[in-house]
Amino acid sequence: MVKGFAPTIKQMYATMGAMCKAFYERFGEEALRIIAKVMGESGVGSAKIVQKMMPVKGMKDVGELFKMMGAMMEMKMEIIELSDDVMHFKTSQCPLGIEGTSKKLCEAMMTSDKKMVSTLLGQEVKTKILKSLAAGDKYCEVIFSKK
Repeated sequence: MVKGFAPTIKQMYATMGAMCKAFYERFGEEALRIIAKVMGESGVGSAKIVQKMMPVKGMKDVGELFKMMGAMMEMKMEIIELSDDVMHFKTSQCPLGIEGTSKKLCEAMMTSDKKMVSTLLGQEVKTKILKSLAAGDKYCEVIFSKK
């Protein structure tokens, strides 16, 4: 049944990406602060939903969550490092569909994942986007680490 929801969830991510992309194209740098704020709020909301469904005690649990989400959305994601303090992954697909736009837009939109991980862990995390499909790279490579 969960796999049956994958197209709906993929469509929702694509729509969110299209909306942010259009907003960014229309208003440029001014839009990034607003996009980051809205995406951050979305990440906190997502974390609260996840917390009702499964316990998240540390970064390893976050990695398992990302693996499950990736599998459900049929994304090719590779976990490079997963420890108590760090989750480092890469993927060749952007669920938001913002490939070839800008790294700044990617960073603003990734505020969602940063805030989700921070909320799940109950502490701020640092995000490093090493590679980004939005910036024209061949894949995305992201590191979340505890501060």
